[in-house]
Amino acid sequence: MKARIGIIPEKVLRQRLIEIAKGERKPQPDEPRVWFSSINAAGQALSNENISLLRLMDEEKPQTMTELAELSGRKLSNLSVTLKMLSSYGFVSLEKKGNTVHPKALFTDFEIIVDPSVGSVHRAA
Repeated sequence: MKARIGIIPEKVLRQRLIEIAKGERKPQPDEPRVWFSSINAAGQALSNENISLLRLMDEEKPQTMTELAELSGRKLSNLSVTLKMLSSYGFVSLEKKGNTVHPKALFTDFEIIVDPSVGSVHRAA
């Protein structure tokens, strides 16, 4: 389960989203669906600890957040915040079942695409 994510400057991303909204640009099927404005931002979301958590979820398939907290050794409150963040990027689904939430890893591996405009040097004329 591999997700393709992209790194693109915020200004370029905003312009891209405006073009898509206006119908001037159509996203390609192989383009990343999740974009970060920097490698640092991607690194915070996809830390070693979070990737390990995703893989643990995929392997152990916990049925509840409490079960995942026990498996991972993390506090439930901390785990909840992390899973909500990972869910906001589409890396985790949090399915409500009665009074419980079933966490499911949707991706365990990541391919990072860096836009050519990242890190480019602009020189004054």
